[in-house]
Amino acid sequence: MESRNTQFESSLQAKEYHRIKNFLFVVNLLISIIALLILVVFGLALFLRAWLKFFIEDKLILNAAFFIIFYGGMALFNFPLDFWDGFILEHKFKLSRQNLPSWFKDYLKKTLIVMIVALIIVEGVYIFIGIFYKSWWIFAALLWLLITVIFTKISPFLILPLFFKSSAVKDSALLDRLMVLAAKFDFKLKDILILELYKKTIKANAMVTGIGRTKRIYLSDTLVNDFSHDEIEVVVAHELTHDKNKDIYSHILVSFAVSAFSFYVCDIFLAKSPDLFGYISKDDIANLPFLSLLILVAGIIVLPFQN
Repeated sequence: MESRNTQFESSLQAKEYHRIKNFLFVVNLLISIIALLILVVFGLALFLRAWLKFFIEDKLILNAAFFIIFYGGMALFNFPLDFWDGFILEHKFKLSRQNLPSWFKDYLKKTLIVMIVALIIVEGVYIFIGIFYKSWWIFAALLWLLITVIFTKISPFLILPLFFKSSAVKDSALLDRLMVLAAKFDFKLKDILILELYKKTIKANAMVTGIGRTKRIYLSDTLVNDFSHDEIEVVVAHELTHDKNKDIYSHILVSFAVSAFSFYVCDIFLAKSPDLFGYISKDDIANLPFLSLLILVAGIIVLPFQN
């Protein structure tokens, strides 16, 4: 009876946890939309671009400086909610073992990585707008596709190590069992590794990462330490099924289709933006908040189809 009560309480806690996470997701969207609307409607982006032009003549550098200030401002604006979502909530439900300095260090690293990738995309988008004034959205979507593929390929050996340490599987019986399982799925893997999650979270997980020759199976140490071989095999089989069904490639193609749709919608409205908001042209970096707002709204529209 006690075991059933514990499971019932855990189920209720899980539902409450996901309800709060979903609520915070919606709140984050609304806050981002409001912040972007303020920048657009009150012409703050125009002021920032004009101020930067006093110091910077080169367009690429100007665009980069504008983006860094814009991105940094949005990150600061959203930080309280990110902190509540990523630190307070995880500790409230006793899912996290991270102290504040460790969490903040990971938060900074994640923010920096996203900023660098986004900077490359933004620079590319405005270059394409300048060169291919009417068809830029096609090239922007192709750039998005290229970066998605590259990021998927390099994440196992460049991104993951920035957040988690990994080591070889020491349990030879488990390793042999998973190698046989991978062979059944015709999964040509590079490594099976243990990912050190214990110091940061109690959550247990496994994942298949990479494409081509970079494919790896990662098992969290929380999974290996707290679950039986049978249970681990079921979890890994689930992940291998994603690979067998080519879900990663479906995800990449859907991401490309969504980005193409979003950029096309942006092109329609950007063509009218000089008259509406006083931008110089479609490739005026001052319209970046407006462009971000359009992409955000387009993303919300296609989210049900993407899911």
